[in-house]
Amino acid sequence: MNALITNETDRITKKAWEKNWENITIPEVLSIFDYVRVKKQMEIFCRVLPKPGKILEGGCGLAPYLIRLRQLGYDVQGVDYNEGPVLKVRQFDPTLPVSVGDVTQLPFPDASFDGYLSLGVIEHFFEGPQKAIAEAFRVLKPGAVFVVTVPTRNFFMDLKAPINAIKSNKFLRKLFKKPLDNHYWEQYFKRKRLIQYLNEGGFQVKEVHPLDHSHTLVAFSNFFRDKSTYDEASPLAIKISYFFEKYLAWQTCSQMCLICYK
Repeated sequence: MNALITNETDRITKKAWEKNWENITIPEVLSIFDYVRVKKQMEIFCRVLPKPGKILEGGCGLAPYLIRLRQLGYDVQGVDYNEGPVLKVRQFDPTLPVSVGDVTQLPFPDASFDGYLSLGVIEHFFEGPQKAIAEAFRVLKPGAVFVVTVPTRNFFMDLKAPINAIKSNKFLRKLFKKPLDNHYWEQYFKRKRLIQYLNEGGFQVKEVHPLDHSHTLVAFSNFFRDKSTYDEASPLAIKISYFFEKYLAWQTCSQMCLICYK
């Protein structure tokens, strides 16, 4: 793999994430814990994360999950490779244990943690997730839990793909004088392939869950978004998502969650 392409792609991704967090407040992102889909995530996290026990969130961003889990009594600290969101978190609450750090080169000794949260992180490395997985394995204690979530491709994404390709075409954007923007790079793992990566990294995958069916509809069209919220689905989308979960779980989910153990 060309190192220049890899480095440039990762640089653009990091910059895009900096921009992503710029205009979002922490109270806004904390509102997600009222959402139906996030409550389902939290049920899984609270069931498998150790209490007591030291937990790391790698790639915490504005740290909503870290904040919420600490409110529930979990000992969680976080790292993110962008300084901007880390500073925002510290300004919100100086007592929160967040720091700047790279999940592929974590600043912690071996076997430091009883749990590790990786929520939408390992899919953003152009060369693949192996380094991030290896570092997670290194800093976890034997028997510790590694909770991984990644986005998944679904039927609605494939349906919308031609429109997105036209919208992102650089020639057309220049022609119609639309600004060229940096977007973070991500890959969509097949379930078996991601399990293989985790197994090769030393982990045993015990559970795999399809999640966020209502968000699939929100991403497909703003018609399905609850405009009174930061990012919740409308009541109609939530009702439709119950059907998806029961009958088309993997075809319509927008995220999968894997529960792994060292």
